[in-house]
Amino acid sequence: MTKKKYKILIMSAPIGSGHALAAEALKDEFMKSHDCDVILGSAFDFFPKFIGKIVLKSYFSVLKYVPGLYEVAYKWGNNPSGSLWLRNVINDILAFLADNYLRKVKPDVVIATHATPAGIISAYKKKHKDVKIILTSVVTDFTIHKWWICEGTDAYFLAADNLKPEMQKKQGQKLFYYGIPVRSAFRQKYSRHELRKKFGWQDDTAICLLMGGGEGLLPMKEILGGVIGKVPVKMRFVAITGRNKALANELKNLYPDLEVYGFTEAIPEFMHAADIIISKAGGLTAAETLTTSLNYIIYKPLPGQEEANAEYLKCSGAAVIAKAPNDVLLAISNYSSAEGRQRQNLGRPEAAPDIVKAIINMLN
Repeated sequence: MTKKKYKILIMSAPIGSGHALAAEALKDEFMKSHDCDVILGSAFDFFPKFIGKIVLKSYFSVLKYVPGLYEVAYKWGNNPSGSLWLRNVINDILAFLADNYLRKVKPDVVIATHATPAGIISAYKKKHKDVKIILTSVVTDFTIHKWWICEGTDAYFLAADNLKPEMQKKQGQKLFYYGIPVRSAFRQKYSRHELRKKFGWQDDTAICLLMGGGEGLLPMKEILGGVIGKVPVKMRFVAITGRNKALANELKNLYPDLEVYGFTEAIPEFMHAADIIISKAGGLTAAETLTTSLNYIIYKPLPGQEEANAEYLKCSGAAVIAKAPNDVLLAISNYSSAEGRQRQNLGRPEAAPDIVKAIINMLN
């Protein structure tokens, strides 16, 4: 008897790069370990592209210029008594728009790495009881927004067991605390010496990365202006600006000796070769950092899930929160490679294969 080939639909949303990176990590693991048809989708596939572009442009503008507005929206959305009606309306509309797509794909399981597709598929299952879909939610933060919690979800994969008190699961729903899925490149064994030789970094020089995600949202000019020339140890700064070409050009003009890289696929190598990282507190960035021996400095975490992530990581001893360049300077001055190696124990590099194995067991 031939074993059934499962169809796996992994859905994210292009709001920040972390959700999509988690989806890609899961896809790679399915393709490597199991005979499955795997499709990557997005909640934005269900409405016209021009609407998606408007939503994304508005989202990034709010984060950059008026983060306080995002904080208000996040907190209101996290209040189940005040916002779930809006969530349900949005999900019902998008579930209606998704009908043709889902009937064409016919997935056995949908894996959501963002709350919006989780809500859409939950609403769809409620309306179409003839369609049998297993819905699993892979939460990519160390906190959980109330919009993630849906009746139609069969299993939640959570970043850490600190989320257990926040979960209000329904009967029959399963909880797994496997961590946030990171790419297989973060599970590789690297020669730190060879990596540093490749990048032209001396072994006796501490390397400090500045990373602001794919959009380069970290205020690197502000940070560098407060630390360059003041660090008491031998240190080299490396800026990775992602798709933010304007920031890359500014940094090169201001600091001719600074190493500046744009969007690169070599992030795992950079992170395994460096000593310190100054970045944001996005769930994926944190999960990737915890698989390395980097000392983690979180700079001005954004309100909402980033603040919650930062607080969890700080309380776990995995990161330091800096709210001004002087805080960064203090953290760098107290740099310790031993502390970095200790923080590495909190990482979950096997999250992706563990999640995939659990989902295959559910399907079987």
